[in-house]
Amino acid sequence: MRKFKSKLFRILGELFVNDPDFSSSLQARYQGGSLLWREGLNQFCRRLGLPVAYSLTTIGLETSNTCNLRCRHCPVPTEMTRPRGLLAWPLFCRIIDNHPRIKRIYLTDWGEPLLHPEIVEMVAYAHSRGKHVALTTNGTLLRGEMSRKLLRSGLDLIKISIDGGPKTYERIRNFPYERLKENLEEFLKLREETGSETWVEVSMVIYEETMNEVEAFISQWQGKVDAVNFQPRFFTLRRSRRKVCRDLWRLLVVLWDGRVTPCCADYDGQLIVGRADEQNLEEIFNGPAMRALRKQHLRKQWSGLCGQCSFYEADYHLSLKRIRELRKEGENKRKN
Repeated sequence: MRKFKSKLFRILGELFVNDPDFSSSLQARYQGGSLLWREGLNQFCRRLGLPVAYSLTTIGLETSNTCNLRCRHCPVPTEMTRPRGLLAWPLFCRIIDNHPRIKRIYLTDWGEPLLHPEIVEMVAYAHSRGKHVALTTNGTLLRGEMSRKLLRSGLDLIKISIDGGPKTYERIRNFPYERLKENLEEFLKLREETGSETWVEVSMVIYEETMNEVEAFISQWQGKVDAVNFQPRFFTLRRSRRKVCRDLWRLLVVLWDGRVTPCCADYDGQLIVGRADEQNLEEIFNGPAMRALRKQHLRKQWSGLCGQCSFYEADYHLSLKRIRELRKEGENKRKN
């Protein structure tokens, strides 16, 4: 059974993100058989060319669209034109309470989630309602009491964004690399001391400034955290798009003001398909706006934001085969 499950997740890794070695992270995200089954049916609908999906499985909640950093590759400090704000507690509770079938909650979109004064309470509340709760953070505020509270809150998964080695990271993020490293090492130590089961990942955005540091990044973090991941920078496509977006059959993102978009890369809210403060998210998921957008993708008629997006097109500026080789080399070094 364990071998079958491992092979299944490798197939899903290939299906979802074109990376079978992402399987360990998929297992951390899809712990329940029911959730995995529903996600598989969603992608089966996409493969069949249907403009509807089986079931909404994942909600991204933008707890904040402000950030304490000004990263060079991020549109938040320079290109985002919509108002800044925080997700209100009543709206958060409405979303969690009104959607019992939706089990995966990401408390991150654009901005730094740890800036929200009620972020720990949000994690704990969603966890108490049977949700699998995850967030992505830049890690600069992940220290001391914040770390302890998150580890006690029921947080299932945390991903820390780190771009390359010390010099590259500080050039991109203008924050001391050693301080970030200390924060993460302290968090990992606290996790061990408390017996927390929070899954810890690090992630690097692959683009011109970081593409030569993949090997060093893997060497630095592999074996210390649960997973080392990579993702391409959004909106760098320099040729015609060829692939349909899988996420349209998988998730919805609720911006801090209640507007709903189908895309986690929609930093300025260009693809609004409904409002979470007025509608049920599962109805929005297969509503007219979402069906129309899926039809455009199935016909390969991309425009605007979708026409620019490179997420499922990019080769990460480094072949996935080479990344897998580097991961395996790192594993062999640790074993020896």
